[in-house]
Amino acid sequence: MQVSGYSGSLPLSTQIIKKAGQAAQSPTSPVNPEQVNKTVDRASDRVAEQQESRELSQSNRRSAATQLYSATSQQRQIDTYLAVASEGEIDSPPSKVETALELRDDVRRYEVAQNIASDTNRPERPEAPPVKPEPYISTRA
Repeated sequence: MQVSGYSGSLPLSTQIIKKAGQAAQSPTSPVNPEQVNKTVDRASDRVAEQQESRELSQSNRRSAATQLYSATSQQRQIDTYLAVASEGEIDSPPSKVETALELRDDVRRYEVAQNIASDTNRPERPEAPPVKPEPYISTRA
C-alpha cells in the first residue's frame, strides 16, 4: 500500500531519491535508480565533509582564542605578582593582542591621513551662488 502525501518532513536526500527514483524507473530514462542513489550518496558525503571542515575551523578558532586569553591572563598575573613583590609598577612588554591592536590603529590612522592627503590634492569645489528666496504669490481669490 502506497501512501501519497506531503513529504516535506523527510530528509532532502530521501525526497530526491523518491522523485528521481520514480523518474528513473521509466524505460526511456537515461539513468537508473542505482545511479540516483550513488549521486545522492556522493552529495551527502560532500555536505558532511563541508560541515566537518566548518566545525573543525570553528573549533580551531575557539582553541586559539582560549589559548590567547589564557596567555594574556597569565601574563597579567605575573605582572601583578611582580608589582606587588617589588612594591612598584613593573614595565612589561606589551602582549600580542595589545601589539596587534596598536598596529591596527596605526594602519587606520595612516589610511585616514592618506585619504586626507588625497583630498587636498583635488581642486576645491567652486563656490555656488547663494540660494535666493523664491517670490511668494498669493493664490487667494
